Amino acid sequence: MKSPVHRCRDVERQAPCLQTEQQCVPVSQHTSSSMWFIRDACGIVCGFITWMLVFYAEFVVLFVMLLPSKNLTYSLVNGTVFNTLAFLALASHFRAMCTDPVS
Repeated sequence: MKSPVHRCRDVERQAPCLQTEQQCVPVSQHTSSSMWFIRDACGIVCGFITWMLVFYAEFVVLFVMLLPSKNLTYSLVNGTVFNTLAFLALASHFRAMCTDPVS
């Protein structure tokens, strides 16, 4: 007879929630406006690398491609589009890093 497979999910790791006497807070009662961030080294390093890659791309596009360009309209249009997209990418990455995926 096979032994049951034990899963290590986040709910199972929280010992107070496993006890029948204590009530767990339902997911719907979490405040979505509160900051949520798990401090693990791999996630922080990957987040840092992601942000540095976007900033490096910003440097390359501005100082290597757009500023040396002779066409001012080309530089302004492409610089505005790229900076807008880079800002949206960093804003969405920050929101994904600091928001609880359950709520």
